[in-house]
Amino acid sequence: MNNPTSGLRGTAKTSAPQTSPPAPSLAGPGEATVRTALGDDGHIALRRHRQATHTALGTLAQLLWDTARETDRLHTTLRRHATIARDHLNDALTDPFPAHTDATAILYSSRATEVHAARYAQQMHQLDMVLDAYQTALLAV
Repeated sequence: MNNPTSGLRGTAKTSAPQTSPPAPSLAGPGEATVRTALGDDGHIALRRHRQATHTALGTLAQLLWDTARETDRLHTTLRRHATIARDHLNDALTDPFPAHTDATAILYSSRATEVHAARYAQQMHQLDMVLDAYQTALLAV
């Protein structure tokens, strides 16, 4: 979206032109799972099916796409929390004054990482189930 409009009519924001193309994004585990399972042709067909919103296959294709994107988002969040937990532990190990180490931060960051890891695992399982349903629906068509 190049010119998103605000709530007031006629006050569109103009974006600065890009001077260089955006860096190619690496596929997250959700998108990679879908690409691996469907192949390149199947991934193109998935995009086409998503546009057919009036069909059951279109709705299922959109669900698969949304589930893969949520998996990628959770993976990014998990990595961020794991990095924070690692940094807190590094600080604790290298702190010359161990009494000043914030144990609460270490416990919170490790707990947050654990919760996000469980949610990510659940989302990957859900992605597998939706992918199976989509592939079954493709066989029926």
